Amino acid sequence: MNAPLLALAAIAFWATNAMTARLALGTLNVAQIQLLQFAGAALVFAVALAGRRRPQQARSVGASLVLGLIGLTGTMVFQYIAFATGPIGEVNIVAYAWPLLAALALLVRGRVPRPLVFLLLTALGFIGAALIVVRPGEEVMFASLSLGHLAAIASALCMATYTVVVGSVAIDQHLAHLGGGVAGFVIAMGWCMSVGVDWPTPTAPAFWIGLYLGIGPIGVGYLLWAMAMSRDTTRRVSMLGYLTPVASTGLLLVSGESIHMLALVGAVIVVGACAAIGFESRSHASA
Repeated sequence: MNAPLLALAAIAFWATNAMTARLALGTLNVAQIQLLQFAGAALVFAVALAGRRRPQQARSVGASLVLGLIGLTGTMVFQYIAFATGPIGEVNIVAYAWPLLAALALLVRGRVPRPLVFLLLTALGFIGAALIVVRPGEEVMFASLSLGHLAAIASALCMATYTVVVGSVAIDQHLAHLGGGVAGFVIAMGWCMSVGVDWPTPTAPAFWIGLYLGIGPIGVGYLLWAMAMSRDTTRRVSMLGYLTPVASTGLLLVSGESIHMLALVGAVIVVGACAAIGFESRSHASA
């Protein structure tokens, strides 16, 4: 399977993340969800690591674990803090605006054919992201910026770092995923113990929803995305990530979540900017 199809398959799993999280947060708190998530993800990554065809060189172990901690653990922990503490429809869009940050990183590294065009499109995308957290009639700009919005920005930074670095650094991707999953599980376990929550019973629907969030969007989704990035020598496929907020926001709206009009306008601008960046990248890559 080629890189774009692998990336689209990963996005299909990620698109269900926010809607499923919305259901889980009705029964479980963030610590419980994260515990189930990382348990399911670690299981998927352990199977993938055991089934790989050839071992990686030992020199990549440290870099692999660091990248897994940033790209997987950091992305998901901050994302679920965002879901729990901010308007989920808004923070979901902000968290999935990471392709803008990935484009900015490529711009800084001189990996784009027309820097001025990339700069203008990226700036437009950031303007759209700013509109998402602005409330009409506010006296102070960004007065509605919540912990959830800040956590979503942190999540986007982690995912953009992961996307730009993976495939361009000699790391063991399977080890990075497993290390991130195990680290997340340990963090979530400590979190649960510190706040005194109980493990959800296996008979509860929320238990299986939490496991799905780990096995599907995190486990299978990350494996597919890493495979896509490792096969994308031009570093252009990452721009397909703009499809994630489109699909995930659509599912949120269908499930009953409401988003204020200015945020929808901002989302359209963000997605349009990312789409334009992706088109610009692909047109020059094929030229």
